[in-house]
Amino acid sequence: MINWDEMLAGLEQQRTGLEQELADVDAVIDVVKKKRGGVAIVSRPRVKAAKPVKVAAKSKSNGKTDGRSRITEAQLVEMQKLYERGDDATAIGKKFGVTNSAVYLRAKAGRWQRPKSGATASPAAAAPAEPKRETLPGKVRCTSCDLWTETDPCSNCGKKLKRNW
Repeated sequence: MINWDEMLAGLEQQRTGLEQELADVDAVIDVVKKKRGGVAIVSRPRVKAAKPVKVAAKSKSNGKTDGRSRITEAQLVEMQKLYERGDDATAIGKKFGVTNSAVYLRAKAGRWQRPKSGATASPAAAAPAEPKRETLPGKVRCTSCDLWTETDPCSNCGKKLKRNW
């Protein structure tokens, strides 16, 4: 997780250091020019320090993400789950009281991933479930197809055996 306040403080410190270094270079240039021929030096305009940018803090009172949003962090997490599950953006928007374009903008900003169209959850889920086969102590003749099998249901026709034992 990025600590934005710490990053901003580091950048401002770096800018202050660069400004000091620039002032030192200007002072050395002035001294060299004076020693060179006693010519009056016209100072260059100094770069003004930029005002620090105010970072909008998260509101602690209502859990909103920022001052313009009507969605709380918990709602945003739920919205992401629904979007990544493949639910319709219009239905998601209605649930949270926003437009479908707001859902798409949140998804783009958060890099939410939709499932690929036509893809199934997993290859195992797409395959039909095979019935459990009971291994028999020896080969027996199937009552449906009349072939020999070692499993119930039959390994040849897949039908359950009619047993008397």
